[in-house]
Amino acid sequence: MNYEHYLVKDFLEDTAFRKWVQSPSAESNAFWQKFLDQHPQKSTEVAQARKFLLALDEHVSSGFVPEEQQKQVFRNIKTQLNQEDERPVRRFFPTWPYWSAAASIVLLLGFWFYGKQSDKSYSYQSNVIDSGRRLVEKVNNGGTPMSIVFADGSKVRLAPASRISFPEEFNAGDKREVFLSGEAFFDVAKNPERPFFVYSNELVTKVLGTSFNIKAYEQDQDITINVTSGKVAVSIAEDAKPAAGSTEGKVRDLLLLPNQQAVLSRKEAELVRSLVKEPVLVKANATHKDFVFVRTPVDEVFEKLKTDYSVQITYDAALFARCELTADLTAESLYEKLDVICKTIEATYKSEDGRIVVTGNGCN
Repeated sequence: MNYEHYLVKDFLEDTAFRKWVQSPSAESNAFWQKFLDQHPQKSTEVAQARKFLLALDEHVSSGFVPEEQQKQVFRNIKTQLNQEDERPVRRFFPTWPYWSAAASIVLLLGFWFYGKQSDKSYSYQSNVIDSGRRLVEKVNNGGTPMSIVFADGSKVRLAPASRISFPEEFNAGDKREVFLSGEAFFDVAKNPERPFFVYSNELVTKVLGTSFNIKAYEQDQDITINVTSGKVAVSIAEDAKPAAGSTEGKVRDLLLLPNQQAVLSRKEAELVRSLVKEPVLVKANATHKDFVFVRTPVDEVFEKLKTDYSVQITYDAALFARCELTADLTAESLYEKLDVICKTIEATYKSEDGRIVVTGNGCN
């Protein structure tokens, strides 16, 4: 097949192309990625044809368009084709099987289907294709993490059953962009002039230099990112919408700090921030041996936790001004430390939006 000469309409007619879009396999993904690497000028046509077919799957086959309207569009298309001049090359739709008529609906209505932002679907493959760039793909089919070093010195540990695409070089003027399906831990080389972007389905992660983990398997309903060091800005792709309802009042952008995580509900198209399950020491040279307290004012204890774990702790300093702590907390996790502290000063705590909130009646 001379795919390098194809237009959008030709890709829509091609059986192999349709099969790849609607039922991709490792073999077909490799074939079309190689084609785009060799013919990057065709990326626009491929992306448009792919979007049309996805719109067909999501809308026409599900009855999104009323049957009578479909019939009318069919009649209009046939009329237009009958009025075209005969050409030596094959016509747009030489026959009228169901898929051809349905694809024509999409073409005639433009992006009436696909342009509805709430209906756009995101996947690893769509992100890669839409990038229009020549990329290298690494796939981890083994049972242990795969180590990868990018051209800028950034490192990634790719979890099993995961894949990632990235450029061989981050050329001057280009964004540092990679595309993930599955799970990976990133240690990004600092470059304040060139942010580093990770695209994982609907989630866009932007960093300058930090370490974090993303879990974004195609089949999962949630995408999770947790931060080990530095700051990470996460956002939902602009035209990713909830399955039902609007985006009004939903959190779609967050800034994450160490020991914080964000979970993206793909169904709700909303981000929720929280602390990670097991916060770790972040401050350089901090050790658990530093947590031995003897009649230490509790505000000093809280401040040490805040500094060493880089976690925000909110409390009424005046209310707890008389409280002291004597305890050896060298072996406890952050939450276990908080349990002991709060029990001692007769207070309670809760995790809320990535921070700790302590409440109580104070000490006499």
